[in-house]
Amino acid sequence: MKKIVYLCLLLMGVSFFLFMESDVYSQQIILKAITAFPKPHLNNDPVPLFIEAVNKRAAGRLKIEWLGGPEVMGAFDQIHAIKAGTIDMNLYYPWAYMKSLMPEAEAQGLSELSAWEERKSGLFELWTEIFAKRVNAKYLGRLHSDVTFHVFCNKKIEKIEDFKGMKIRVMPLYIPFLKALGASPVTMPPPEIYTAMERGVVEGFMWPRVGMVSWGLQEVTKYMILPGVFQMEPATMINLDKWNKIPKDLQDIIMDTIQEYEYIGTMRNYKLVEKEERIREKAGMKNIQLPPKDAEKFVHTAYEMTWQEILKAAPEYGPKLRKAMSRSALPKGAFPWQ
Repeated sequence: MKKIVYLCLLLMGVSFFLFMESDVYSQQIILKAITAFPKPHLNNDPVPLFIEAVNKRAAGRLKIEWLGGPEVMGAFDQIHAIKAGTIDMNLYYPWAYMKSLMPEAEAQGLSELSAWEERKSGLFELWTEIFAKRVNAKYLGRLHSDVTFHVFCNKKIEKIEDFKGMKIRVMPLYIPFLKALGASPVTMPPPEIYTAMERGVVEGFMWPRVGMVSWGLQEVTKYMILPGVFQMEPATMINLDKWNKIPKDLQDIIMDTIQEYEYIGTMRNYKLVEKEERIREKAGMKNIQLPPKDAEKFVHTAYEMTWQEILKAAPEYGPKLRKAMSRSALPKGAFPWQ
C-alpha cells in the first residue's frame, strides 16, 4: 500500500512539474530578430554570443530567435519593419541605414567615444529619446565600437588629389566627405560590391576594417587606405511597443547583457582586425599610408563635411549629439584612462 501511495505522489509531482514547465513556455516571450548582414558575416561576430547569454539568463521566459539577415528582409527595409512592429528586434543595424527616418543617425559614426563611454557622457540617453521618437524603438546599445572605416580600392592613392573622379561605393554616411574629395559616390547594397569591383563599375568602396573578407572582396581589391575615419556603429534595438510588454526583470537582463557584450564584441573585433589583415596580405592586398599633411586633411574633411550635413539636416538634436559624443563630455574620473 505504501508503495502505491508513494508511486501516486511521485506521478503527481512529475505531472505538476510538467504542467508548470509547459505553462512557463506557453507564456514565453519570443523576440523575432534580424540583422542587416547575413548570419555568417564577420560583423555579426558578437551577435550569437549575445543571444545565447540573454536566452540562458532569461531561463525560458524570453527567447531571441534570429531569423537571418537581408535574405529574410532587405537591409534598408528593416528599420521600417522595426517601427511598424512586424519585426521585434534588430540585433545589428548600421545607423546610416536609418537616415530616411532618422536624420540624426549618421552622427553616431563620428563619435569620439566607445559604447561604454557613451553611457557616461549622456549620449546613450539622448539616443534613447531619438530612437523612441523617430523609429518607435528602444535603443539598447551597440555591440561594436572604435574600429575605423577605410577606403578600399584598386587605384594606387598617393595623395588627396588622387581621389578626384573615382567612383566609390558608399552608404549615406560617406557621401559628403567623398564628394568633398572630388570622388563620385555610388550607392549599392553590400552584396553587389564584389561584382561592381570585378567589372570596374566602381573603383573602390568604404567599409570598416572588419568584415570586407566576409564578402570575398580581398579577391577583387588591391589596396586599403590609411588613416581610417569614423567608427563602427551597429545599433541593437527592440520595437518600443514590444519592449513595453516585457517584464522589468527581463528588460534588466537584456540591458545588463548588452552592456557586457559591448566590451566583449569590441575586444573580439580587435582580434578580427588582425585576422583580416593576414587574409588581405595573403590575397596580395597592400596598405597605403597617406603622407602626414594629406592624412590630416583626409581626416579633417571626413569629420567637418559630415558634421555640416548632420547639423543642417538635424537642427533639433545635431548640436546636442555633437556635444555628447565629444571626449570632453565624459565626467572626470569616469574611467581609469582619463
